[in-house]
Amino acid sequence: MSINVKALIPNNVPPWCDIFNHPFFYNLHKTDSSFYLSFFLEESLIGVCHFTEVEPGVYRSPFRGTYGNISFKEDLDLKLKYDCVDQLLLFVKSMKAKKVEIVSEPFSHNLQNSTSLFNIYLNKAFSISNQEINHTLIVDEQLLIEKMKRNNKKRLNKCEREGFKFEKVYSVLDIEIVYQTIHENRKAKGYKVSMTLDQILAMYKVFPDSLYFFKATHLNNCAAACICLKLNIDVLYVFYWGDKQGFEQYSPVVYLANGIYNFAQQNQFKLIDAGTSSLNGKPNFGVATFKKNLGFSISPKLTYSREL
Repeated sequence: MSINVKALIPNNVPPWCDIFNHPFFYNLHKTDSSFYLSFFLEESLIGVCHFTEVEPGVYRSPFRGTYGNISFKEDLDLKLKYDCVDQLLLFVKSMKAKKVEIVSEPFSHNLQNSTSLFNIYLNKAFSISNQEINHTLIVDEQLLIEKMKRNNKKRLNKCEREGFKFEKVYSVLDIEIVYQTIHENRKAKGYKVSMTLDQILAMYKVFPDSLYFFKATHLNNCAAACICLKLNIDVLYVFYWGDKQGFEQYSPVVYLANGIYNFAQQNQFKLIDAGTSSLNGKPNFGVATFKKNLGFSISPKLTYSREL
């Protein structure tokens, strides 16, 4: 049985397809130099991915999104994955590509798949062009407060005593409040929000069941806010979060994290991804410590590159 690859978008999106490989996400961000690939074993769809030319001759997965890579059908044989990567390389060479770059998902999302692809890419002459530290948290029956460090337990208890409320919000007005809280937080720290409010609302329109907005309030004032994204049936991603100036004495992001964890429990997620704590491989020690003290653990997130 041989693998064949087709430059087409599948009619039915398989449940194993990560949101960043979803056709709707692709259509939202594609350019004139983007292409979407479907891998078939006979008539059965076993993998999908997409690439965009980010500079002349350089094709990257993803163009937008936290990671790209090939989304594979569950429990796919290692040899079939090798064959899919072979077909991918043949296709990009036919596009006269000079280089291909693949930002992979963190190893903690699916250790078996990430380990397989690590082996495949290095055997196919890819190199690791970047590595980041990523933080994830296992969602199980245990309460988050039991996983936190002592100081965060005290902060969470303080917020609960002071009457903080955790809310999942839906209205455009509330989403604007969530976004503005995050925007002000990042601006104060010298960072930018990578997406505008209009882009967030456009994405919410496309993925109404996969984008979640939360806020922590005190006396009806927003103290902290978060935007989360359902990456697949198992992983909830903390896209953006931050607190508002004036609430530092409460550390409301700790309270917010507890609410997000409870939401993940109630909705059968297995993992919460709080993103990277490094930039171009250099760790942000303060952010890494903050996430560790909430109960998160680290795993690698790699970028693979190959000259063609």
